[in-house]
Amino acid sequence: MFAGSVVSYPDRGHWGKSSYRGNCTGRIIKDFLESYMKRKDGLVVDPSIGGGTSVDVAREMGLRFVGTDLHQGFNLLTDDLASYIGEMAHVCWWHPPYAGMLKYSGVEWGEPNKWDMSRMNFQDFTEALELAVMNIHDAVERGGVYGILMGNMRAKGTYYNLSSLVERIAPGRLIDEVIKVQHNCKSDSSSYKGNFVRIAHEKLLVFAKRESSLFLIGSMEKRAAAMTGITWKAAVRRVLQGNKILHLKDINDALEPYAKTRDNQHWQAKVRQVLQDERYFVRLKPGVYQLAA
Repeated sequence: MFAGSVVSYPDRGHWGKSSYRGNCTGRIIKDFLESYMKRKDGLVVDPSIGGGTSVDVAREMGLRFVGTDLHQGFNLLTDDLASYIGEMAHVCWWHPPYAGMLKYSGVEWGEPNKWDMSRMNFQDFTEALELAVMNIHDAVERGGVYGILMGNMRAKGTYYNLSSLVERIAPGRLIDEVIKVQHNCKSDSSSYKGNFVRIAHEKLLVFAKRESSLFLIGSMEKRAAAMTGITWKAAVRRVLQGNKILHLKDINDALEPYAKTRDNQHWQAKVRQVLQDERYFVRLKPGVYQLAA
C-alpha cells in the first residue's frame, strides 16, 4: 500500500518478463491494488499486459483478473473493453507506451502493427490516448478507479509532458498522483550532448469513475484546449468501438450529450466530415458506418 505520494523501487521484483523493455516493477501495481481495491471480489483489469507483470501480481494476490494486449488480439482502439471483459471492472491498471520512446510491435512481439501506439506520430498518439482512456473509463464500474502510469520524454530537443496530457484528457475525477522514481533505465548509461535535466520519474495518475465518458468529454476538451479538432474524431470512434455497425442517425444520437457541450449549431455536419476519414471509418452503404479494420 502506498505510504506517500513519492515511491521508489530499486528492485523490480520477480513479476513478469524482466527482459520485456518498458516493463514496470510489480511493486507499484501491488501497492496500487492494495490502496484502491474496496472489495476482494472486485474484478481487476489490465488491457495492456505487456510482459505479464500485472498477471503475476494479481495471481499472487489471489484476485479476479482479466488481462489482454494488442499482441493477444485485443485492440483498445477498436474493441470495446467492457464488452470484452463481460462485466464492469472494479479497478483497472494501464501502463501505455510513452509515445514512440520504445517500439513494441515488430521488436518485443510480432510484426509492426498500425494500431500500436508506440509506432504512431505524436498527433495520432494523442488521439489514440484519448480514445483508449475513454474506453478504459467506460469499462470501470461507477465508483471504481483506474490508474495510468505514464512517463515523460524528450525527443530532438522537445520535452513531451505525457503525464500532464493524461491528466487533461481523462474523463474521470483525479483523486491521487503518485510520483515513481525510475531505476535501471537504459538511458542511465548513455551520454548526451548539452545541458538538460535527466528525466528520472514517472507518474501514476489515479481517477475515479463517475459518468460515461461521452457525458464528460466536453469538460475534457476544456482541459485540453490544445487538442481542439481531435476530440470529435475520438468521440465518433468511441461510439463505434466493439465492431458496431451504425446508421448516421444512431451515431448522432449517441453523440448528442457531447454535442450539447460544444458551441456548434452544425455539429451533425462535423460528424459527417469526420466519418469521411477512410483511415478510421468505412462506409458500408449510404449512411451506415463501422470502424476500419
